[in-house]
Amino acid sequence: MSSASTVFLIQQNITRYGLSTLLIFGNIGNILTIIIMTKGVKKQPNSCSLYLLSACISNWIVINTGLISNIFGIDHIDPQNTSNAVCKLRWAGVHALLMLSRSFMIAACIDRWALCSQNTAIRSFSRPRIAVRIIIVLLIVWTVIPIHIVVYYSNNTGRCIALPGTYAFFYALYSLVVIGILPLFLMILFGLLAWRNLQIIRSRVTPAGDIAHTAQQVQIHKRDRDLMKMLSGEVLVYCITTIPYPINLIYSVPTSSIAAYKSPIRLSIESLIGYIVSPLLNFMYCCAQFYVYAFSSARFRRDFMSLFYSRIENRNDSKHTIGSTTHHLTRR
Repeated sequence: MSSASTVFLIQQNITRYGLSTLLIFGNIGNILTIIIMTKGVKKQPNSCSLYLLSACISNWIVINTGLISNIFGIDHIDPQNTSNAVCKLRWAGVHALLMLSRSFMIAACIDRWALCSQNTAIRSFSRPRIAVRIIIVLLIVWTVIPIHIVVYYSNNTGRCIALPGTYAFFYALYSLVVIGILPLFLMILFGLLAWRNLQIIRSRVTPAGDIAHTAQQVQIHKRDRDLMKMLSGEVLVYCITTIPYPINLIYSVPTSSIAAYKSPIRLSIESLIGYIVSPLLNFMYCCAQFYVYAFSSARFRRDFMSLFYSRIENRNDSKHTIGSTTHHLTRR
């Protein structure tokens, strides 16, 4: 077996076993996160929680569409390479969902920054009602923007790719800025600004006589600080899984013009690296939310455990009720 064939086999095994593992853990994690955060939002609406819940739903849909289609293509003919409609809708749909997830994360970072701001007008941004409006706007925006993918993606060459020429160059530049650089920059910027504002709030001295106000303030800060920990963990994972993408793009686009002069082993290695960078790392990010939250937040872990405790308590209550009824009927 040649070296190029070995590299191709490695890529196939990553798809077969790696993506299958991500599919299982991603579904379990995202479903649990959706349940936990939905219960939390119903109990006490919070703008940041709404953004994180929306991002989780987007991630869950991504892994059950884009990820499954990648696994299906190992042993079957990939529909996106035979149907032009599937080709266009698959790429536009997954792109829209991924960008929605990123946009919700950016909105969550801005929300935490606004919450910790000393400016009342900026603080008003951090409200559930505002969050719902922004979520609706983002849904509309990312339904419209990917239309260019529907128009300029095709499988005329036997593979679902961007049309070569001007659009291919535009899409590479678009991907570099919109996917690679801009979300990273905005998440890091507003994340750092939020932590800076939080440090300023912590350094404030509350008047000694205002005990009730102090207790309430500490309680609010604990809850919001917990959400900031969860958000910071997810931003960190996003940075780790996304930074390689623009780096690989900056390398691959200029060197594509000399592809005819590259050896088969070099082409295979570049293909493997490109596959790991995207889509593998993208899917890893979509599957990581629950595990990041469980690691970074004690409150989230308690909410997770309460799912099982409440079920056990309900079951015990049902048994106790049935037992009491049976005992009462027996005595009669």
